Amino acid sequence: MVPLHHRQPGVKMSIYQELGVKTVINAVGTYTVVGATRMSETTLRDMCEAARDFVEIEVLQQAVHRKVAELTRNEAAFLCNSCSTAIYLAAAAFVEKHCARNFNLLSAEEIGKCECVALWGQHIPYDHAIEQLGMKLKFIGYPNMQAALAPEVLDGAINENTAFAYFAPRTPDGYYGEGCMNLADFLKICHAKGIPVLADGAAQLPPKSNLWRYTTDMGAELACFSGGKDLAGPQASGLLVGKQEFISIIEHLGFPKYGPGRLMKIGREEIVALYSAIRQYVNADEEARLRWCENEVKKLIDAMADAAHFTAVRTWPNQAGQPLPRAFVELKNTGVTASQLRQMLAEGEPGIIAYSENRSGVYINPMCLQSGEMEKIIERFKEIDQTI
Repeated sequence: MVPLHHRQPGVKMSIYQELGVKTVINAVGTYTVVGATRMSETTLRDMCEAARDFVEIEVLQQAVHRKVAELTRNEAAFLCNSCSTAIYLAAAAFVEKHCARNFNLLSAEEIGKCECVALWGQHIPYDHAIEQLGMKLKFIGYPNMQAALAPEVLDGAINENTAFAYFAPRTPDGYYGEGCMNLADFLKICHAKGIPVLADGAAQLPPKSNLWRYTTDMGAELACFSGGKDLAGPQASGLLVGKQEFISIIEHLGFPKYGPGRLMKIGREEIVALYSAIRQYVNADEEARLRWCENEVKKLIDAMADAAHFTAVRTWPNQAGQPLPRAFVELKNTGVTASQLRQMLAEGEPGIIAYSENRSGVYINPMCLQSGEMEKIIERFKEIDQTI
């Protein structure tokens, strides 16, 4: 923190300067640990406007959910305080439908008998939201997506206790490699047994068409997305879209109703801000954004052409399978490790956060950069190039 007697008169400090927290350039992408995204000035304005007045939350929800369903070409939508909450609420809705009784009337034993079928290769920390509901996660297959999974394995895992099935698709188009169990295969097998499916698309934007591809186009009953990643809404927000019959159940289980989602509160500020962000996202020019990202990657590659210790190449797609380019800056002719390079980038001015993904160098992802930040990244690489 800057001591009071060192502050220049008339110079307003940012909140981060007041707290003594260093801001950084995010060159990794929409990772939660670095804040994931920036809200646009329009979103920030709408969020502040929402905070100035009182409204009945349920009336606001009805209006926003109707608008978001229209924007995303779905039967229905529900905004909540994280994608993990979206998974939790979806699981509760599927359990209620499976048991044919109001979820609030079910015993722990009844909930505990319910199962969700998922693939070992898609096991992530966030699917624990399903277990937190009290139901059982039944994993099938192998702990990687390279090993083909026979349809009979999924078919055989479904039984009288299966309340729903969980699938985490990848972009572009929601598919894994040839021979792997893909969303279309998964849906066909589950639907043949009458089992609904939740598609977890938390980070699977862009393309924006995934907002309706998994549900309206492909037939998943529900799909969830992080509001705080590429949608560029509040970090602690999430989105559920899909069939009206399941969203209607979620509406009486989620905040502000006194159901299992009551403790997962979302304020009017987040509701309005996420709605604003979704509206902007659906209407944005994806091709223009792609061209901008390609140009930023080219800037870095061209700038590293004469570097003594670095070489840069374009890579595709990015780490989440999103259809956007990155640059990989590889170390050469030096004893510096990738870990040391990351530290040099982070400790510079400005600090730059970049990941290596077990390679000798760092990836630079332009998707969260603003104009002028790639130039700062290039300048820092040149400084390091001259000192190592």
